Amino acid sequence: MLRYAVVGSGAVGGFYGIRLAHAGADVQFLFRTEADADAVRALGLDLRSPDGDLLLEDVHVARDWAQLIPCDVLVVAVKATSNADVLAHLAEHADRLLAPDGGILLVQNGIGVEPGFAAAAPGREVLGGLAFLCAHRIGPRQVEHLDYGTLTIAAHAAEDAAAGVTPLMRAIAADLDSAGTRAVLDEDLVRARWRKLMWNIPFNPLSVILDATTDELVADPATLALIRTLMAEVAAAAAAEGRELPPTLIDDLVAATARMAPYATSMKLDADAGRPMEVDVMLAEPLRRAARAGVAMPSVAVLHSQLAFLDRSRESGL
Repeated sequence: MLRYAVVGSGAVGGFYGIRLAHAGADVQFLFRTEADADAVRALGLDLRSPDGDLLLEDVHVARDWAQLIPCDVLVVAVKATSNADVLAHLAEHADRLLAPDGGILLVQNGIGVEPGFAAAAPGREVLGGLAFLCAHRIGPRQVEHLDYGTLTIAAHAAEDAAAGVTPLMRAIAADLDSAGTRAVLDEDLVRARWRKLMWNIPFNPLSVILDATTDELVADPATLALIRTLMAEVAAAAAAEGRELPPTLIDDLVAATARMAPYATSMKLDADAGRPMEVDVMLAEPLRRAARAGVAMPSVAVLHSQLAFLDRSRESGL
């Protein structure tokens, strides 16, 4: 199996990292605070899941980038609001840390995040990872998995070109399969990110603005109609960029959400905790891309204005 280093050992990084390590992969985890690192060194990492609980008792813990040892895949699972800090460290450590044929798996929401990582680690493959996963971090060493878990992987290429399926993608997918986790390999990263945005753009902002979980959002007919309108705007923007999404995707995503365990989105958890929200990559960048392609997203623009106001209010202490 490949060697992995997980930067961002929260719900998403913890879920995939724990499963890979339990399946036998060499996985190291970078933690933000000494207290979290100490807790994991002492007691291990704990994944609670309806698919079966897992406990990693012997965990390779790193407190800073200098403690990370060379790996094949750097899994970046921090929120996009932390990318500037990660990119600075990556530029300093990429040559030492990443194998010559290794790469970066960027498991984040939004669109347009990969080019910065490609610039920080020239010559290394950059992959986008799109997690359809319901999970929360419930303690410094504990992740609670609620539902789903599929990871879509696609490769970044210059000028937003479709890069096809690479050997590194296949190797990661094989490791995930060994870990009991489904991976979907997509030939087109931009199409894959628009597809994920069709879910993220309605549900993340509305969960904040309406103070609601996913089950509450789809249960209300008026809100469900708005969700469908927002999804249609995403589909139109994707098509304007030459990425037609399946005509049944809106119905499929609504049905999947209705079946999902009641879930507070990552954006709602950030808002409730007073943390910055991923407004730029999840809303502003899709709006910029749609405008360049000559497509309006009026309902998405309203959500962006509201969330941007909430973020400014948080920053100013109002």
